[in-house]
Amino acid sequence: MTSIADFHTAPGQYLEWPVVMRAGTASSVPPSFNQSFHLSSALEPAVGSGADTASVWIAVAFDVDGPIDIDALTSAFGTFVRRHPALRTSFAARDGVVARRVYEPDEVDVMTPTSVIVDGSAALTAHIRARFDVLCHPARIPSYSLAAVSRTSRSTVVCGFDHAHVDAVSMTVAAEEISHLYAAHHVQDAAALPEVGSFVDFCATEIAAPVVDLTDPRLQAWANFFASCGNRTPEFPFDLGVPSGTRAPQATTVHRLADAAEAAAFEQACRDLGGGSFAAVAAAMAQASADIGGPSTLPLLFPLHTRREARYEQAIGWFTTNAPMNVEVFETFAGTLASAQSSFRDALALGTVPIPRVLEAVGDTLTRGRGDVFMISYVDYRRLPGADATGRNAHHISNATTADDAQFWVSRTQDGLALRSRFPDTTQAHMVIERFVRALQSVVRAAASDPVNTSDLLLLGPSA
Repeated sequence: MTSIADFHTAPGQYLEWPVVMRAGTASSVPPSFNQSFHLSSALEPAVGSGADTASVWIAVAFDVDGPIDIDALTSAFGTFVRRHPALRTSFAARDGVVARRVYEPDEVDVMTPTSVIVDGSAALTAHIRARFDVLCHPARIPSYSLAAVSRTSRSTVVCGFDHAHVDAVSMTVAAEEISHLYAAHHVQDAAALPEVGSFVDFCATEIAAPVVDLTDPRLQAWANFFASCGNRTPEFPFDLGVPSGTRAPQATTVHRLADAAEAAAFEQACRDLGGGSFAAVAAAMAQASADIGGPSTLPLLFPLHTRREARYEQAIGWFTTNAPMNVEVFETFAGTLASAQSSFRDALALGTVPIPRVLEAVGDTLTRGRGDVFMISYVDYRRLPGADATGRNAHHISNATTADDAQFWVSRTQDGLALRSRFPDTTQAHMVIERFVRALQSVVRAAASDPVNTSDLLLLGPSA
């Protein structure tokens, strides 16, 4: 998992497949909450507001053998797009309301690719970013890009999507399906794939769900969480050099937290104490924060997938919600882990409440001090589609825009644990994040060897 600024691949012949979507039908299914939040500012930014209007896209890149077989990849792209309604959808805003349009499979055509030779890895990265910024903007139809870099011995398929269409799991689905369809075409195999659910149908079901009563204790728990944050959304508890109300260019770093053996030992040690994988990561982050001068309780939000039905497990779409946690730091890591596990269990129930209902319940008592919300995401790619594929060199790539707070993505692969950090590109933020990452690495490694006796390190001094 990386950002476009740090994604590097060998140059070659850049191929780009235009996608044409004709007619379509206005849908009565409104965008999901995530889509609405994302699209409202992207499609109708306030004039003169200074709002960040850069395209928020997500991409996947993976390698295939030999030069690109254009017929095979054209066929693979066509089948992939037609089988996922999320990719046969466009959005438009009018008078502040975002509406959805849906296209039938026979209204979508993947055309013959255009071609340009790009010399140099840095030039190729810049070219991909520029093209995705244009093609993956939600105002375009469709708002994604299907491309590849063809070379003599090893080529790279790279596809970018506006965030409204996809989540992290969707990137693994895309890599697995396109790879499968591409290889199948080579051996003239029909490559029948199982039917998958429609994200549009999921959105319709979400809208039709019973309204959570305002007396529901889960809503009170949400209100209590925000109250513990001063009736604000949670923020990373360190000064990152960006005054409230302002933003800075985004910086992204990727660090290894643990190699494969260390990650396995960390996981096993935490499981022996009754802690799951995400609780272990949250506990380590809370303790690392405390070790460099942060609070004794770390409040955070974390994304939670909503693929609760089998038909959605390998569907393309934005299947996520959010849930809150308060992790209390104790004298030992074992105590912190117990706090994180307890808070995580409670959070699972709170994550079943639709976020719009939460916001309605808390009303005007909640304010946002930052545009970004401090969050920690954990994805175990070993459990997702394509995990057993070898030699694919797959990457999940995000665009770099602007930031005013820190956000973290922890990924588990066969190689171990890695941390992607997104934060404002200021001198202060770089100093803080580097110290935080070093503390986190130390906590993970110490807890892997002796979680019961691992205590706050207190070696790095107070926060800068």
